[in-house]
Amino acid sequence: MGYMAGVYDDWTGNVISGETTRSLDPEAIHVIRTIHASTHPETASDMESLDDQAFLTAVGLFKRGSVTNAAALLLGKHSEKLVPPSVCIRWRLLDVDGRQVDSRVFHGPMILGARSVSSMIRNPSVRIVQGGVSKQVSSYRVASLNEALLNAIQHQDYESGGTVDVVEVDGESVTISNRGRFPDVDPERYALGTTHLRGSSNPFLRKALNNIGAVPSNLSGIRGLYLSQIFRHHPLPVYRLEDDRVSVTFKGIRSGDLVRLMDIRDDLDVPTILSLNKISQGRYLSDRSVSELMDLGLVVVDDGVPHIRLDQNSSFDHGSDRDAVMGLVRSNGSVSRSDVMNLLRSRDRKGLDDNRLSVKATNLLQSLRREGLLRKTDGSTKSARYESVESEE
Repeated sequence: MGYMAGVYDDWTGNVISGETTRSLDPEAIHVIRTIHASTHPETASDMESLDDQAFLTAVGLFKRGSVTNAAALLLGKHSEKLVPPSVCIRWRLLDVDGRQVDSRVFHGPMILGARSVSSMIRNPSVRIVQGGVSKQVSSYRVASLNEALLNAIQHQDYESGGTVDVVEVDGESVTISNRGRFPDVDPERYALGTTHLRGSSNPFLRKALNNIGAVPSNLSGIRGLYLSQIFRHHPLPVYRLEDDRVSVTFKGIRSGDLVRLMDIRDDLDVPTILSLNKISQGRYLSDRSVSELMDLGLVVVDDGVPHIRLDQNSSFDHGSDRDAVMGLVRSNGSVSRSDVMNLLRSRDRKGLDDNRLSVKATNLLQSLRREGLLRKTDGSTKSARYESVESEE
């Protein structure tokens, strides 16, 4: 009978006249029932006793027993043509040079299409170090891919087309995109759990998916996408927000200083990792936040440019510069002015250039000599080494 043009502002909540559960895919309905039973065990027995029409009305996919566009999107048979032909999931596989080597279009129930696409992504295992123990994890978490696909489906702008695009770059990344707008909030705010969804498209469809248990409410599932990547020591999701399109990219390869730092340190909290992620991507981070990361020994500034610090074994991150230099001398036996410059550079919060760091290092060494704490051994001023007077005593 075909799909019905918009009657209300929310197209997904419109009823398709004359359609019944016979127009829906039995396997897709079974998947919805299974998801609901697993996420709502307290009502599972009661819901299991309902027929399909009553069940789909109870979870909010039907209106007063009638098929809606939301139900047609998620469950409709492709042969029934309940939704526009543009409503589909399109997967493309690119090689590392960007050439398309394979593609496929999934029409019909989008709840099944999402599962099919997320399970067909090439997903080799990689080795990570977690808590000092080596273990194997998959390149992608299938549940995260499926949730990102459902997010794209529920926030799609169906007035401008219904295609959800999935681009897999072989061995590198998976990008999921849809037409529409992201709420006017940085996605990382959802990762921090400090904000809630304030208006978005397709509220009828979104509420039904939440009732079913397929997606969390208020985009809180985005937090799960970040946490999954952090737990698996992979690069964090990369969101790209344009005027009419939203995309999220998952990296399938472990690379970059942040990933290496997560291997080294198992005590980093989510806000700290999100701040470090901005540093690693060259994004803006306030001076105060940079200073806090420096105090933790996680970031250094070279020539005014902050970057993640990977030499996490230093014990000279805290206290005054004077104390740090003396600690370095005691640890190494002796130091050169160059050694002191490197130490000061790792502690620098002002972005001093090398000339200023050299002057600062020279002044510190001279001051410690005058106090009788250091003595200069062989070499000129530039190449001289300094050792602790305490060692002689």
